Amino acid sequence: LACELQNRGLDVHALELDQANHESVARLKTEIKARFGGLNVFVNNAVSRPMKGYCDSLESFAQSMRVNAVGMFDMLREMIDLMVMRGGGAVVNIGSMHGVFGPDFTLYEKTQDSPPDYHFHKGGMVALTRYLARRFGPQKIRVNCISPGGLYVENLSFFPEEFARRYIGKTPLGRFAQPDDIKGLVVFLASDASGYVTGENILMDGGLHA
Repeated sequence: LACELQNRGLDVHALELDQANHESVARLKTEIKARFGGLNVFVNNAVSRPMKGYCDSLESFAQSMRVNAVGMFDMLREMIDLMVMRGGGAVVNIGSMHGVFGPDFTLYEKTQDSPPDYHFHKGGMVALTRYLARRFGPQKIRVNCISPGGLYVENLSFFPEEFARRYIGKTPLGRFAQPDDIKGLVVFLASDASGYVTGENILMDGGLHA
């Protein structure tokens, strides 16, 4: 992807990261500081989903937390430190409606389960967004969260056909969210257009919870 964007004349760099490993996070921070002197915007969108359902092992829950909770906090703390060096910045956390609402199990009947670890760490992300917004607001760093629902990626969707039919039937807009739906919100929250917006969680679920 970086090469493709470079071929379009854009200044893009791909850097290696293992979010479950603090040494990897620290190396990334050092490299960003050396190359760019700091950071202006951080879009936090990494996720690992090792847990398949409520009855899955405690080991799978712990594995999920290593990336999605501990690793997430590690990345946020180190990337925000790079923003402090710059005198300000913007963080956009990519959460989920599952961090705000419990699952509608009628959607999952006879299809799949809704893994509890995902709800746990996405709910924590919303709370941490507010904490960080309070803590770093005086240093001109804004922290916000976007919570999409039913995000569909072609050729990568794991939604069973029956689940998809039920979900679309309950959503006022009558479709899944597409990747393009989220881009505008990310750009808005990363830019000066949202200069007085911080500590917010924006639900983007096609009206499902209206």
